[in-house]
Amino acid sequence: MLCFRLLASAAACLKVQLLAHLERGSLYRHIKERAYPGNWSDICRQELGVTPKTVNRYIQFFELVGTYPRIIICEIPFETIMFCRDEIIDMLKKDNDLSLRFSAPLPEIQITANMCFGEECLPTNDGMAARSKKPKNDEWNGGWEISDEILDRMAQ
Repeated sequence: MLCFRLLASAAACLKVQLLAHLERGSLYRHIKERAYPGNWSDICRQELGVTPKTVNRYIQFFELVGTYPRIIICEIPFETIMFCRDEIIDMLKKDNDLSLRFSAPLPEIQITANMCFGEECLPTNDGMAARSKKPKNDEWNGGWEISDEILDRMAQ
């Protein structure tokens, strides 16, 4: 049961990340379309703090999701989607049934992530802790204490 909950939390985080990337692409596209005075490369670097290539990658993601919105719920990371973007588009163009499925609008995306846990569950870096103090938790255990605390709260 715990394994399924951890997998579900990873999927929820991935969806949130993809939605954040989608919003970033929307913002960058809006800024690029407005193209206020100046060199676009300079605007990207100085005002947005990213390279033009990065901006274009987010814009391409925004456009891809605009055409195939269900790619958000496929549990594929942003980096993989963008690395395989051309192949994904080619495959969807060749397979009409799959293309229709991916292009169907999403009425909503449900992400359940109401979690809160205390600092005692988080790992500490022994090198960062003051030498005179012993860290509260000097051994990282892959998040099991966090999961245990969340599951305990859900059981109450």
